[in-house]
Amino acid sequence: MSELLHGEIAFMRYISGNEQPHPVNYAHRDDFYIFLFSEKGTAKLLIDFEEYELTGSTVRCILPGQVHFPVGYINGCGWILALDSMLIKDEYKEIFERVSFLKNKVELNKDIINDLRYCISAIYKRLKPERQHIEEGIMRDLLSYYIGIIAEIYQKGLPVSTNNRPATITFQFKSLLSANYQSLKRPSQYASKLNISPVYLNEAVKRTTGLTVSDCIQNEIIIQAKRLLFYTNISIKEIALKLGYEDWAYFTRLFTKASKLSPTQFRRKYLK
Repeated sequence: MSELLHGEIAFMRYISGNEQPHPVNYAHRDDFYIFLFSEKGTAKLLIDFEEYELTGSTVRCILPGQVHFPVGYINGCGWILALDSMLIKDEYKEIFERVSFLKNKVELNKDIINDLRYCISAIYKRLKPERQHIEEGIMRDLLSYYIGIIAEIYQKGLPVSTNNRPATITFQFKSLLSANYQSLKRPSQYASKLNISPVYLNEAVKRTTGLTVSDCIQNEIIIQAKRLLFYTNISIKEIALKLGYEDWAYFTRLFTKASKLSPTQFRRKYLK
């Protein structure tokens, strides 16, 4: 969909009409953030092996590490921005992390659309190679403003404010989960690390995301398993061991129940 070259801090491209989103139109993952601003029309994306449809005027954030792929052709128009994570404020990252739990569509009003278009126009002019170095400070401010608008849009649509304790606990839990999913499998282990009770942790996470702590742990395991199945040729047994399961038959049953496909079937489906 988009690609940051060596030395670039941002890449922006306009997509219009019936076209494939060149230059990267195959399933892959990146180490930077991607922000999609759809102005009109429709487009389908596969993000971490789940299909999302962009219709009308909307925005979507793809996090670093998420596998993504355009499904078919784009019938509409909009902007793609790829951005180095160092340019995104931590409070914005927290909001985008929380958005990754949710699948609700974001609707944009005319004022927000005009704000995004105005900011995009200013960014696009300054992304030319001959201007990037001279106007780097201005560019960083504009990018932060643009991302801030998108973060604000998402924050308004989230079930609770990012400033309250349940949301903070959920973000801390998600950060722990991302770093410890291979070794910590029980909600009580995460509650202990956060110095709260398992019941309170579960209440906080469910209030923020609509999911239980156990659901989140399992979802993380399944996503990581899918990425290994897609990106590597290692055996199912080796994948199970990498994810902390010595009993690979149990892991296979867990994956199959969650994905409706066995690991082998999943690999065949997405690598055909």
